[in-house]
Amino acid sequence: MSTENTNDKLQIIKDDEIDLIALVKTIWNGRKTIYYSVGIAILIGLIIAFASPAKYEAYCTLIPSEEKQGGSLGNLGGLASMAGINLGSMMGGTSGIPAEVYPQVVNSYPFKKEMVHQKFHFSEYPEPISLYEYAIADTTESFGSKVMKYTIRLPWTIKDAILSKDEEEIEVPDYGVLNLSEEELRAMAAVEEVIVIEVDKKTGLINVSAEVGEPVLVAQFVQKAVELLQDYVIRYKTKQSREHLEFIQGQYDLKKSKYEQAQRMLFEYKDQHRNMVSERVNLEFQRLSDEYDMSTTVFKGLAQQLEQAKIAVNEQTPAFTILEPAKVPIEKSAPKKKIILVVSVFLGGFIGLGVIFGKLVWSSIKTSF
Repeated sequence: MSTENTNDKLQIIKDDEIDLIALVKTIWNGRKTIYYSVGIAILIGLIIAFASPAKYEAYCTLIPSEEKQGGSLGNLGGLASMAGINLGSMMGGTSGIPAEVYPQVVNSYPFKKEMVHQKFHFSEYPEPISLYEYAIADTTESFGSKVMKYTIRLPWTIKDAILSKDEEEIEVPDYGVLNLSEEELRAMAAVEEVIVIEVDKKTGLINVSAEVGEPVLVAQFVQKAVELLQDYVIRYKTKQSREHLEFIQGQYDLKKSKYEQAQRMLFEYKDQHRNMVSERVNLEFQRLSDEYDMSTTVFKGLAQQLEQAKIAVNEQTPAFTILEPAKVPIEKSAPKKKIILVVSVFLGGFIGLGVIFGKLVWSSIKTSF
């Protein structure tokens, strides 16, 4: 290529203006480069589209219950709210967990720990296993690694075996902190990577989704995640009332046994001294009767408190409305072959144009020296 032709091709920008005719001619002359680039990009895209593992996505949409504060305050609560005072919080009322905090709940250690130890149906196993068990099974050595272990790496294998025995003899002290194994960390990382929760601030809808390589498994993941999320929110919201219920239940069981014992002693004494009349008999009968009456009063009072505590727990238990339940997906969510091919075509075209203009710039640099 002569210097004159090169300069003609470089006259795309003249007087700070783009010569469209020269630009089109330059692109047309380098069309073969674009064809090659697009062809290679499509080939790479096809390899990626057909070699990538298939994935399925499932999701569940739910509506959390609206929190009601200060319902028993009546008009006083409304007047206080107009003045900027929250009487519900001043009187110990709680509004539960805001929906915006749900993603942090899903990524918290207690949630992931419960999720890791839940049983799921994997296509590779006949019986349901947990994510933790699946992570342990995934670390099983292959046949090739075993051959390498007992042939070429035999000295290191013997050394690791001796060190492992020494480590087994040494008991690791309990420092009172979390000490997770590698399998537990791997399983928890998988939970955090797979399960995604999104909260729509405008509508208040909560969307829980997951994407894995098995359609039935991904639906199980989403359903179990929603169940654990509901349980976590319910336990948090009803914590105080449940503790009160457990206390009343314990006192009720204790006083019930004393009440039944006093009742039994009174009636047994009446049967034994039915036809006997004396001051001593009347005195003992009066004592047993007073003890029975006191036990009856305390027992009935605790029975009423127990029913009220059960009602309080039921009232404070938030209700979730499942707007869209988790379903087993039929179509694959990934890889998206059409999108991959379209992106490959555009990417190949841009690379081809870059090569064309790169050659022009390189030719101008060479001729300038």
